[in-house]
Amino acid sequence: MTFVARLLGACVLSTSMAWAQAAVSEENIVMEKIIYTDDDLHSSASNSVMKVLSGNTVETYVSGERYFPVILVETADFKALDSAFMARMFNEEGFKDNGVFGSVRDYYIESSGGQFKPTFDIYPVKLPKNFSEYNSISKFVLPSIDAMVERSDFASRASKYGTVIPFIILHPTSKEKAKEYNNYFYNHMDGLKQATGKIYSKNGYSFNKYAFVSQKAEKKPNATSTKDVAMLGAFIHEFCHVMGLSDLYSNDANDYATIGPLPFDVMALGLRNGNGGYPPTFSAFERESMGWLNLTEISNNKKIFELKNLSGMQAYAVSNPKFPNEYYIIEYRPAVGFDSKLGQSSYSGKQGKNGVFIWYIDYNAQVFNSNDPNKDVNHQRAEVKTVLTKNGDSFTEFEFIRNNGTTSVEGIFNIVFDGNDRVCFTVNRMTALDQCPSVSSSSSSVESSSSSSETVSLAQSVVRGARVFMTRRILNVEVPVAGQKTLRFYDALGNVIKSYSFTESSALVDISGWNRPAFVRLDVNGRPLLAKRVSALPK
Repeated sequence: MTFVARLLGACVLSTSMAWAQAAVSEENIVMEKIIYTDDDLHSSASNSVMKVLSGNTVETYVSGERYFPVILVETADFKALDSAFMARMFNEEGFKDNGVFGSVRDYYIESSGGQFKPTFDIYPVKLPKNFSEYNSISKFVLPSIDAMVERSDFASRASKYGTVIPFIILHPTSKEKAKEYNNYFYNHMDGLKQATGKIYSKNGYSFNKYAFVSQKAEKKPNATSTKDVAMLGAFIHEFCHVMGLSDLYSNDANDYATIGPLPFDVMALGLRNGNGGYPPTFSAFERESMGWLNLTEISNNKKIFELKNLSGMQAYAVSNPKFPNEYYIIEYRPAVGFDSKLGQSSYSGKQGKNGVFIWYIDYNAQVFNSNDPNKDVNHQRAEVKTVLTKNGDSFTEFEFIRNNGTTSVEGIFNIVFDGNDRVCFTVNRMTALDQCPSVSSSSSSVESSSSSSETVSLAQSVVRGARVFMTRRILNVEVPVAGQKTLRFYDALGNVIKSYSFTESSALVDISGWNRPAFVRLDVNGRPLLAKRVSALPK
């Protein structure tokens, strides 16, 4: 079952504030954002909500190898941070400087299960005047673009960026110092069409959507050391808006960010986890919205359910049968990687914890487009209802408010944690469960959210974690063993139509445009492992 259409492009115009790293914890944090009215959304109707960035559809834009320019700006009075360091922070695999878990690119590869691999090209530019002379988006952003497009290295790579280029611009001071020159100079995402009245073109290149972020940490406006760079979570949060996500925090009457899934999500205050170096990866809701993950609806006809950790791109749903955009999501987040600091946010008002998350979603496109879906403290539209943390935990409150909907799923019961790899549970409180079944157990009694009735094991022994599955029009292959892997595609008569070999533990094969039924067989080191029916073959 898929819910992809619910969120695509939901935040085409969303704008938010992501604060630089704090030296100490704070009980309450002021967060600034633009909230769009119905008139604002109507006036931007030409930017279809099914499109994100320069006319690229979401499924095209957020999959595969993608390239984005990053303008690193220096002015006469504020020095830019070292460009080589910034390139490493954005792109280096396993980047660890300043106590972060990984680079910006690492974050998106992890969140997408390897389906989205962005590269961020850093372009240093120097503006000749003091920063105060560039005190509007037009005055600051446009001359920065002009300087970038004059660079020969930009010209040599521009074809990788698309027709209308999305970009990141990093101003050379701290967020609070920038606001002294323009109250709109907080960290945000917007489009030049909205901010300046038109898509900007220069030397034949066009630019629209941008993320505006400070280079330097809070209260470090004149810093020159890379130890004083702004928090990693700030850069990631704002680029998530460019990708199409909405803010999930909301402000109380005092403008404090006290509402929403605060430590649990990068689009809330999770961007501050681990002093900003461990922003939580995308939730299943966000991964599904990008087309990276398909939710599996829970039914009552299985005794035991297996749920792998979220890095395996798996999650379950319990939906309102009378209103499918209202539903719960069950996802497992162990304390690993970017998700390992949920309980260590520099925002101390509410700390998170790891385990099985029960999310409640009540999706409405107009409300999410406003960039404030959680403004009603009594009805959060994207909320973590609870986190199950120990064996035997249960959840029984699958309640809906739309159209008097009810579900036949009583709850989830008898949670069993099997390390960081998976959890198991039942949907009947009377079904005993004290340990997860072995991986080779019969699928008649155990359901996995990645299982498929069309997948057939061909091997004498099971390779744990091996699977072949579809995400939109991408065939995903995961084989966590060493050796040569070969995919062979067969037509209905058994003829080999295409083959593809690789040695990595995973591969993505784009089968968009294929239109005939086929089988794919996966061999490892010359031995058949499994076969799966897919819906298409090349024209």
